[in-house]
Amino acid sequence: MPFIELKLLILALIGIDIAIIIFFVFFIRKLASFNSDKSFHKGTKIFESLLIDADKISGQLREELEEKHQLIKGLNEKLDKRIMSLNVLLNRADAALSSCEMGSVDANDNLVSLKSQEKEILRLAREGCDLEKTARILSIPKGKIKLVLDLKKKLSRIGSKEGVP
Repeated sequence: MPFIELKLLILALIGIDIAIIIFFVFFIRKLASFNSDKSFHKGTKIFESLLIDADKISGQLREELEEKHQLIKGLNEKLDKRIMSLNVLLNRADAALSSCEMGSVDANDNLVSLKSQEKEILRLAREGCDLEKTARILSIPKGKIKLVLDLKKKLSRIGSKEGVP
């Protein structure tokens, strides 16, 4: 008899355990469904704020990239202009060099015009004109004016060292 009572007690315990497990499963499901709506909304709000911030940052990045693109475009245009003016100066130098090598009369004319241009540059510099104003008056590049003035300074220094006025 004690063996049968023991079996009944074990079966009763197993039944009670199964009832408790079923109760907890239903309780957890109810709790999950009750909280899932609230947590889902909280999660979407968090992701929504993250997406809004990411959109703002991408907009700022897009604006900065466009600004950089415009700066690069402007720099390229300025660089192209400088390259063209250097090509013009190189062509002039090549023409003057080739005419000097040929010994033609035009070479003397070019040298005379260069000397008169140099005299004009020096005259305007003595009168107090700056590089931009001189370049505008004579219609020549500022680099050429700066070169002439620098050469004049160097020649005058060399002349003063050698005792030549």
